[in-house]
Amino acid sequence: MSLSQIQIIVVGHLDSLDPGLGPAADLIIVEELCRGTPVAEISKRIKCHGSYVVERWHLFMFPAITTDRGALTIDGRRDLIAAARARAGVAA
Repeated sequence: MSLSQIQIIVVGHLDSLDPGLGPAADLIIVEELCRGTPVAEISKRIKCHGSYVVERWHLFMFPAITTDRGALTIDGRRDLIAAARARAGVAA
């Protein structure tokens, strides 16, 4: 599956961040928070502190995928998931 132009921009944004725990951990954070998984469960899965998960999530947000108030849009959610999957080498 090829990425849309906005998804390519999102990949660029994610690539510009500190690598943190890596693309696989970022994908877990994105997919699980979008599913509504509690932060404590995510942090246990990727072996980090819950504050790291929350901080990392906030770093993922930027104007191309959020509202004027900083909330992730419905389309932004789709684009963030697609970009995180692409970075982690996971097929959609």
